[in-house]
Amino acid sequence: MTMAPEASRELPRLADGVELIGEYEGSGFKEPPSLVRRGDGQVIQLPPLLYQVAAKADGSKTYEDLAREVSAEMKRGLDAGNVRFLVDEKLRPLGILTAADGSQPPVEKADPFLGLKFRAALIPESVSNGLGTLFKPLFSPLLVLAALAALVAADWWLFSVHGLAQAIRQSLYHPGLFLPLFAAIILSAAFHEIGHAAGCRYGGGRAGKMGCGLYLAWPAFYTDVTDAYRLGRRARLRTDLGGVYFNVVVVLTTMGAYVATRFEPLLVLILVQHFEIVHQLLPVVRLDGYYIVADLTGVPDLFGRIKPILRSLIPGTKADEQVTVLKPWVRAAVTSWVLIVVPLLIFELFVMLVNLPRILGTAWDSGVDGWHAAGKAFGTGDTLAGIGGSVQLVVLAIPIVGILLMLAKTAKGGGGWVWRRTEGKPVARGVTVAVLAAGMGSLGYAWVSPHNYTPIRPGERGTVADSARAVRNLTNIPKTQRPAATASTTTTTEPETTTTVAPRRGGAAEPSPSTTAAATTTTANATTTTRPPSSTTTAP
Repeated sequence: MTMAPEASRELPRLADGVELIGEYEGSGFKEPPSLVRRGDGQVIQLPPLLYQVAAKADGSKTYEDLAREVSAEMKRGLDAGNVRFLVDEKLRPLGILTAADGSQPPVEKADPFLGLKFRAALIPESVSNGLGTLFKPLFSPLLVLAALAALVAADWWLFSVHGLAQAIRQSLYHPGLFLPLFAAIILSAAFHEIGHAAGCRYGGGRAGKMGCGLYLAWPAFYTDVTDAYRLGRRARLRTDLGGVYFNVVVVLTTMGAYVATRFEPLLVLILVQHFEIVHQLLPVVRLDGYYIVADLTGVPDLFGRIKPILRSLIPGTKADEQVTVLKPWVRAAVTSWVLIVVPLLIFELFVMLVNLPRILGTAWDSGVDGWHAAGKAFGTGDTLAGIGGSVQLVVLAIPIVGILLMLAKTAKGGGGWVWRRTEGKPVARGVTVAVLAAGMGSLGYAWVSPHNYTPIRPGERGTVADSARAVRNLTNIPKTQRPAATASTTTTTEPETTTTVAPRRGGAAEPSPSTTAAATTTTANATTTTRPPSSTTTAP
């Protein structure tokens, strides 16, 4: 019997480009989720029930057929109404199945917390994958062990025997070295991203596009290694660590160049690489360390768990399902991570807001000096020094612009969130707006005062105590800054929430917080997962 075309269009089937990955290996959940990848690259975590419905929805089965097959697979009773609910209310909104009329569903990619912004792909997937394949032999276990042993020996010689004083001295006395050093740092950052692609390829995954964007206040490279989610825990960790391993390769290559040339400024690049390795291993924001923690615990959407974990810590509050689904040791580890990360992020934002006028004042003062130096260099015919000075001005401006863009985006997103959460609650909205207005008024008063834009002076330490004093002085204008009175005048002066996994970064694509889907008789939570553009490497 042939089914009418209109009826066949109503039968559930996978949307174009959807790929069923399977169970998430090394999961930290009591019941491991399964992963589905949409055509736009977004990876979504599905509970077993929803995954089985999606897996059997091939466009030829009726809801009765699906109910019968899924019931047999899951050892539980489902009827056609149950399956229709899951299809219409859970899978179709996630963009996994086609719409009821057979059309492709509209999808919206997640914008993960602290994710890479203003992203632009520069290198296509084919090239990125080719570079990963070219360099993947460097992950041979013997080569890795040899590189780590060589790093220990090189570091011992550099920091204990030779030192860096002459390297730094020669670099400072020869400003023309800035351009080649800056170019070397940019190339090493790009090589860091190739390390993520090579690590993914070595484990059997495919590397995606490479590009750049704005991460917090800094420009950053990224490699999309979302495909690492199909790999086991060891292969994912290799992908996470691939970037810093390639920083080690840069260190050893630079050391080899120094041995051959005895050119001291080369050692400055080695110092920069060590700072980059330490920076990338921080498990705070979406750096490589974040993905390492995520893969060690088996929880790909760590930032998506912050709110439910904090809410669950309130005495007398029932633990959120996003917390109870975790294994006990994983829950303890992720809770510890949250209790460290949240205060640290708040503190960093607080310090940046308080010190923003001083930062801008210092940047302006430095920029004026750089502008005059570049003009003088061009005027005397020293073109190389002039170009170097111009590049330094651009490098100086980038983080300032980044900070301002980040604050504007945070204010816009936070304001929208507050407005939505207080809809229909005039008292709560009024109190919240009043508190925010008071805080912004204090900051605005500090930002308006010209006295607060004094450049940071030599000898200032910038300690926590200094920041605390700055807060106390927000509304205290020094007497020398008060307008003086003249002789003639007197001055008085969610179904449930979903989780999307951020595209896994090699610097960035991981499962990112997406959405939670509830099943019929029991709750089924779907989490959108994207591995943030593989790892994000901040440029100097």
